Amino acid sequence: MEPTRQAKINNRQKMDVSSLSLDKDDLLRLCNVLQERANSAADIEVRSFQKNEQTDEQYANNIQTLKDSFQLKITISGKNGEELFGSIDDVFDSVNYPLEVKSLYVDSESTLRYTHNYYPKNKFKIFLDFTKPKIFDFSFMPNHETPNESNIEVNGYDATWVNGVFSEIKGFIDERSSTLSTVHNHSIYDIFLWLLGFPLSFWVCSKLSSQIETAFASNNSFITSALYLYAFIATLFTFRVMFHYLRWICPLVEYRSKNNRMLVHRGIFAVLSLAWFGQFVYDIAKWLIKT
Repeated sequence: MEPTRQAKINNRQKMDVSSLSLDKDDLLRLCNVLQERANSAADIEVRSFQKNEQTDEQYANNIQTLKDSFQLKITISGKNGEELFGSIDDVFDSVNYPLEVKSLYVDSESTLRYTHNYYPKNKFKIFLDFTKPKIFDFSFMPNHETPNESNIEVNGYDATWVNGVFSEIKGFIDERSSTLSTVHNHSIYDIFLWLLGFPLSFWVCSKLSSQIETAFASNNSFITSALYLYAFIATLFTFRVMFHYLRWICPLVEYRSKNNRMLVHRGIFAVLSLAWFGQFVYDIAKWLIKT
């Protein structure tokens, strides 16, 4: 093959993945789609590959090397530190395939670039980050967008190939959006806080007022005020934990494994939410009827 050839990149499509839910079969289907598009990139590369001063044997060998190098090598990382690298079939058929997938990385040019020092005209790379935000990580501000590094990028000299591959991958992702991905958006917590968090805190203080006043009002007004403040802050803290929990059970980019217990957690969250918010709504309704 030629020692080094830098192809011009006239077209570039890139997108951050903002909502996606996959299981192992979906992930395999995506990889197979990517392999088909890599094969079409190989055909384009072969047609533009110049013989120049190569012998017929050298030219044929280089053509075969080009085709073989477009066979994708993928990297799948597991939650417990496992990492598999190899062809699509080898990785997905491996007995060591992780139960909980942490990430997937695919780069169509890696073999050509790092093994043969050859830069193909058309290429893509995809990284899917299946990590979830921690429930009790209070260093992360809930009003910030949930961090996730999932992205797709398609580069190439052939505009038709670039646009076609990007559109197909984007369509695949759009058809498999995750549940409640909007809760990961920037400032969504602020909206929930003003609409639910603060009203719930005042409601909890109201529900506890008879106990607080009966126990401490005649003795110390400072303790009474402090308890009201503590109840208010404790309710906001609980509300924040519930919001973190919601983000955890409905991740931005989700890998659904066979032992996935997210449905159980979603059921628990639904019960807790209905018990808390239901009583709140009931009391508000009674108050509106009386007034």
